[in-house]
Amino acid sequence: MILVGELINMTRKPVEQAWKDRDEEAIASLARKQAEAGADYIDVNSGVPGEEADCMAWLVDVVQKAVDLPLSIDTSHPEALGKALERVQKAPLINSVSAEKERWSSFLPRLKGLSCRVVGLLVGDGGLPKTIQDRLDNAAFLMEKFGEAGFADEDIFFDPCVMPISTDPAAGAELLDSLRELEKKWPATHRIAAVSNVSFGLPVRSLLNRSFLGLAMAAGLDTAILNPLDKGMVQTLRAADALLGKDEYCRAYLQAYRKGILT
Repeated sequence: MILVGELINMTRKPVEQAWKDRDEEAIASLARKQAEAGADYIDVNSGVPGEEADCMAWLVDVVQKAVDLPLSIDTSHPEALGKALERVQKAPLINSVSAEKERWSSFLPRLKGLSCRVVGLLVGDGGLPKTIQDRLDNAAFLMEKFGEAGFADEDIFFDPCVMPISTDPAAGAELLDSLRELEKKWPATHRIAAVSNVSFGLPVRSLLNRSFLGLAMAAGLDTAILNPLDKGMVQTLRAADALLGKDEYCRAYLQAYRKGILT
């Protein structure tokens, strides 16, 4: 299981304040804590209106000084993507290229020939996917575009868009079915999701998030965008990985136990 640490995100008030204050240590500390908790990638989201490119450049520089991990470059802004690509030292995960013409046509030319992995967000020109078939159609379109840009299947991560069950009772089950279908059609690709979106607007979100994570992993999710400092989520991730046979000889589970994460 690939874990993308989600905490360096400008939608979080402490992170936004760190940018306003140019508080490098606040960002560096968040990066180090996520790395120590087992993150494989550190997500950097610079969504500050009017300042996204400058913010992205600052975040990339600060995080790379703090940790020796690849970054997940989380932006919908072409200039911010360009600033990040000028600075990254390890092959990044680009989050994300969607099936919307404005997005793929501006992002893919920048990525062609680069050493990176890419998230295919299954959103099209018609908006968020409403059905499993919408997701598959958008994935098929992106597979063609990614192939033209030179991406191997194993460097493609499909994000089927987790929707809150508070607004659509079928959202969870449809997402799980979408994961199964994506794995069936394109088995060499990855499936990625921001798991906690499922519980938006509901109480005891951590319970729903943990339960959904286990179900999603059984349905084919192999990359999770989550808070690695959330002990319950990491416990569920390590246990599910072991139970599904994805953690050879339970090595990651035992390592987490020795670190005190499982107790």
